[in-house]
Amino acid sequence: MAGNNVANRYIIYYNPDTIFLNVNQSGIWTRKIAYTGDTINSATLSFYKDTIWICWKEGNISAQIKAMYTSDKGNSWSSVIPVSLVGKVAAPSIYAAKNGKIHFVWSMESKADTTVYYNVYSNGSFLDSPYPLSNLTGQGEWPSVIAIGDTVLSAWREGPPPTKIWFRSSFNGGRSWNSLSPIPTTTLLPISKDPNLAYAYDSTINTHYVYIVFDGQNLIYLQRSIDFGNSWSIPDTISNLNKWSQFAHIECNNKGFVGISYEQRPIGSSLYDDTKKDVGFTYSTNWGNSGSFSVDTLAYAHNGFGSAYPAFNKIDDNNFYLAWLTKDKVNNKMNVLERLIHFSNTTGINAYEQNINPRINIFPNPFSTQTTLQTNMNFKNTTLNVYNFAGQTVKQIDNFAGQTILFNRDNLPNGLYYIQLKQDNNVIFTDKIIITD
Repeated sequence: MAGNNVANRYIIYYNPDTIFLNVNQSGIWTRKIAYTGDTINSATLSFYKDTIWICWKEGNISAQIKAMYTSDKGNSWSSVIPVSLVGKVAAPSIYAAKNGKIHFVWSMESKADTTVYYNVYSNGSFLDSPYPLSNLTGQGEWPSVIAIGDTVLSAWREGPPPTKIWFRSSFNGGRSWNSLSPIPTTTLLPISKDPNLAYAYDSTINTHYVYIVFDGQNLIYLQRSIDFGNSWSIPDTISNLNKWSQFAHIECNNKGFVGISYEQRPIGSSLYDDTKKDVGFTYSTNWGNSGSFSVDTLAYAHNGFGSAYPAFNKIDDNNFYLAWLTKDKVNNKMNVLERLIHFSNTTGINAYEQNINPRINIFPNPFSTQTTLQTNMNFKNTTLNVYNFAGQTVKQIDNFAGQTILFNRDNLPNGLYYIQLKQDNNVIFTDKIIITD
């Protein structure tokens, strides 16, 4: 999730052939189709100055990291921008910096090793060639990247086991990088993976904080540096010792707040049983000092379907959002939920939860003769457009009202179609329908 305030936020999710962008404007979520392709994975987004960037992996063995951007809330998109060469690429991460530079990291496997690569997009072009960040004799995987002006920071996991977390920095916008440290961020843990980075600045004492959070041995750990990664604190255990945890995400502000989300489940439960999973969240209001983190009780969803893959997202210095997935097996659909973490000072923190899924359901889909679009909002002077795979308009229903649309197939042939709802000349919903015999 990204955005410039609570009333203007964006989140993406994807399936193997489509990337969706959910746009929140003044409390109303609208789902739009951002991209359609083949074998899509690891889609993510970043945002700055009303421009939304998305990045994803497309393909299987012969895959590529790609990117696009929109400056009008997803109504139109740039051409696809190839980020990597074609190959065994994986795990892209993107960061849109405030100076307009767009930073990318990803991993690429060869016969000899797996390497983490970096590139930056600025003024319409990349560096002449991607920069290899990781040890070329190891297996660099799951990188992350952030930027503060022309200071660019990256971290990744490197194998083979015992896996470790490595860190590297650039102070000239990614054109060159400091030498790779001879040792990882810590040697105290036998297994570490999936690092995530954050940065904060305490102007009262002129101190820069770099935070790195990761999981290992089913626990979440935090390390902190005050010298841009030249040295690191001893790993601090953040998660509940009585649960298994993974997939840590960290955000912070320049007031001392540091928040970390993660997925957790009962000890001994299966990694593949999402019904046992819940959202873990803990925070510090003292710059992440050791021992300053709360007990992880703020985020529990207590959802019978389970709550998986949580992420923590900063909107501004006072508003952060947790977002997670839950699969409704009764209605066979995946829901995206969010919880606002809001505070006005370092002593008052409140949480508010809502479902951000589109408010329109299509059933049945696929269908052979007719289907129904049902919503809990009232349509007024709304238009339904139907497009074939080539983007041609094949059906249009004008000026309907109410909460239900009955859609008849008529003479449309079998196949995949895209539908679009417009109200007051604004696109409020996009989706796909499949017609069969």
